[in-house]
Amino acid sequence: MSWILELDYALFRAINGLAGKNALLDGAMKGLCNDHFVPFTLGFALVIFALSGRNRREDGERIKGTVEVFLAIVVSALLLQIITSFIHRSRPFVDHEVNLLFYRPTDWSFPSNPATATFSFFFAARPYHRGYSRLFLALAAAMSFARVFCGVHYPGDVLAGIVLAAFSAWLARRLEPLGSPFHRTLAYGLERARSRILSRE
Repeated sequence: MSWILELDYALFRAINGLAGKNALLDGAMKGLCNDHFVPFTLGFALVIFALSGRNRREDGERIKGTVEVFLAIVVSALLLQIITSFIHRSRPFVDHEVNLLFYRPTDWSFPSNPATATFSFFFAARPYHRGYSRLFLALAAAMSFARVFCGVHYPGDVLAGIVLAAFSAWLARRLEPLGSPFHRTLAYGLERARSRILSRE
């Protein structure tokens, strides 16, 4: 077990050691690391994804995928709370000298909350649209790397978040019947909106 932690810290030092050497890179990493930019971009992209269907069948698939993303996020948040009730890992800046480019979060480091949430978008959306899922993957990976770069997470925290997100997306698919009422309601609303727009044209 100790060698895993040593490897994790060595990887952290290699990535975090890049911080503070280039103002442009530091600025980009700070932007990706913060709690608003990537989550807002993911949320906006998810709305576009939900509305991107060109016919009734695609509308149904997009809406189903959107509901599963929400389910995966809820499931992952619940599981993360359970895990952090038993596993208490301090942030890197608590136990080590780091190049800290972010504020000091007070919650536990393992698993990474941002990695869990953002990768849930990717894993849940992947069966429904490869193009959007690649966008979600790029954003999730960028934010996760930035969290290590800025000194607030170990790579192991991110890896655990990715595994948790994958499991949560899988579980959300198993719980798909729970989302059926939302699928039907959203599909009906979208169809009504499209009909009204077309009738005005």
